Parts: sequence; structure tokens; C-alpha cells
Amino acid sequence: MNLGKKDHYICPFCFTKHNLSEIGFICKNDKANKDGDICVNAKAQRLIPHESEINKITKSIKCDVCGEIVTTKVCPTCRAELPYTIGEYEDLIFAVIGAKEAGKSHYIAVLIDKIMNEIGLAFNCSLQAIDDATIKRYRNDFYYPVFRNNQVIKVTRSAKADDNVSKPLIYTLSFKEDSRISKLLKGNNIKNVVTIAFFDTAGEDLNSEDTMKTVNKYIYNSSGIIFLLDPLQLPIVRESISKDIVLPQQNAEIEDIFSRTANLIRKANGISMNKEIKIPVAVAFSKIDAVEELLGKSCCINYPSKHVEAGEFVLADFEDVNNTMESLVKQWGGVNFTNQLSANFKEYAYFGLTSLGCNPESNKINKLRPHRVEDPFLWLLWKHKLIKVQKRK
Repeated sequence: MNLGKKDHYICPFCFTKHNLSEIGFICKNDKANKDGDICVNAKAQRLIPHESEINKITKSIKCDVCGEIVTTKVCPTCRAELPYTIGEYEDLIFAVIGAKEAGKSHYIAVLIDKIMNEIGLAFNCSLQAIDDATIKRYRNDFYYPVFRNNQVIKVTRSAKADDNVSKPLIYTLSFKEDSRISKLLKGNNIKNVVTIAFFDTAGEDLNSEDTMKTVNKYIYNSSGIIFLLDPLQLPIVRESISKDIVLPQQNAEIEDIFSRTANLIRKANGISMNKEIKIPVAVAFSKIDAVEELLGKSCCINYPSKHVEAGEFVLADFEDVNNTMESLVKQWGGVNFTNQLSANFKEYAYFGLTSLGCNPESNKINKLRPHRVEDPFLWLLWKHKLIKVQKRK
């Protein structure tokens, strides 16, 4: 998954595609440009590269103002500071999208914590924030409310009102080689490294295709989409569950959001209706604990995920959940949605999960009990050939 023949990179902020030789640098030395303008441009300063260096990105350059070596890279289009790993590893953009109050922020909060701990241990990998902006935003907006203060996260504001929403949480995910193998090879024990950008989308930003085109460009540049849906929005589910369950206010129909998403991807990437979209889509129904009575005690979705315990993507467990969840969605009146999904996307799968595992009271989380949160993420990693699969016996 390392660089190989890669000859371009995509800015994770404006999503402009650039050749590796097109890289900007900004000098933060006080002697240089105090107004923060790009003072050195790699493309302009570089000599014609040797043939063997065509696909290599410039890592540093000498500032033409102060003479210091500059290593801070910026996008030559939007001038946002780029991850220091840009162009060196495979870039994966994972978009978490869904209607308002589907639980997207809580999902990201719990998922990233799971990757840092349980998934990291089970799959011999390490998740590391790429910069201070990611560290501070995850801690302040996601981790502290849920894990320290036991409070629900405030509703994500529209990217039109809050520019931070359009900025991703960017991490490197490093997979380590077996220590015995690395000793034999006499090298470091890093086998694969990918850069992952997580986006949290405000539900209201999915209510218009024009808005999506403006503030959610990452959707049509995604390496994978986790489409988070609330089963409590389905009319049949609302009518069938116990009256003790507090129902959220009904908002956008799930097939409407899905149609806009598929249309946006097709138009942006020039994909005709007779071609399938190749971005893998994980359709994850959140708050599955709220509809437990509709699943039945023996339902496979109620059992713990087997992937982390095995340290591999367990195909049998995945297929059982996928088939069961798809059947439930059809029973719950989602036939049109399932038809749209199969007509538009080449690779897709169904999941059932809960990020909190409880119904918060007065914005307080009584007891955090996440369940199967990792399944969609591990499926995407498997689709990108980053983790091993345990096939059905």
C-alpha cells in the first residue's frame, strides 16, 4: 500500500488533484513572510528531476527569503497546510454521512477510540493524529464530551455556518509486521501505512444536492462511505416498537439522502447511469439497541462482533450480519432503498450497531455500551486489502 507508482496526491481540504511535483511550502520563520503567504513553490524552484525521481514528492526546500530549510507543505490551490505524509502513502478518505440525529458524531467519537485501543491491539496497528488541529478537535469535540463528561455531543453545525465542520480529522494508520519477520528482514517493523481522513457531516448539509456539491466535496472523492441511518426514522419501526422508546423527530427520508449522494458522485466523476459506482458503501443502522425487541434474542446482530477477538475480518460473522440486516431493512419498508443501493453501487454491505448502547437522559450518557461500532470500518479496511480475512469454514 506504499507509494509505488503513485504520481499524484489529492488535497484533503479542497480536493484538488496535483502531480507530486506540484507542492507548495510555507516558511514559518519570523524573518520570512509575516503575513503567511507561500514563499517557496517546489514546482518553480525545482530543477528538472531525474527520471527515477519523477514520482517522488519534495520533502523540503530552502526558503528564498531567510535561507532556512522549509518542511511545512501547503496545497498550491487552497493554501491549507497539508499532512506531512502527503504523497508518501496511500490516502483513504472515509466519509460518515447520514440524516440529522443519526448519531454520526457519537459514532466517530467511539470508533476512533476503538481503533486506538481494541482494534490497534487486535490488528497490530497504530492510529496517530497527523497534527495538533486533529488532536485538539477530536479531544474537545468528540472524546471529552462522551468519555470524560458522559454527555451527548452537540448537534453538528452546517459547514456553511462553521468552517471547522468541513475540515477532516486526519490520521496515519500504521500496520506492523510480525516482530519475528521484521528481525529476519533486518528492517523496521512497519508493513503498511495509510493516511485516513474522517469527515463528520451535518445532516442538514445533505438536504440539497447544491449544498453537498459546495461543502461536501469529499463525498465524491471518498475511498469508502459509512452511511449511518437511524432505524427509528422508518415508519414501520416507529409503529412497531414499545411506547416506552422515545422517538426522535422525523426528518429527511433515507432514500432521498441516498439519491442525492449517488447523483452527486455520478455527476462529479462523470459516471453514467449504466455504470456502477466503485466506492464501497457500508450501510450502518445506528441505535440498534432501541429496536432490540424487533430483532429477537437469537439474532446474530445482538452477539458481540468476532473480528477483534480473531484479529482478522471474520467472513462468516460479516455475512450473517449483512444478510440479516438486509432482510430486516426490507421488512421495515426499505425495499426502495435496497433497490437504489444495488442499482448504484458495486460493493455495499449492511450493518447494525450502537455507539452509545443507551438512551441518553437529559443529555447524559448513563452507561456507555458500544456494540459492533468497528464492523463497517473493518469491512472498508478489508476491501482495501489492509487486513486479513478469515474465510467461512
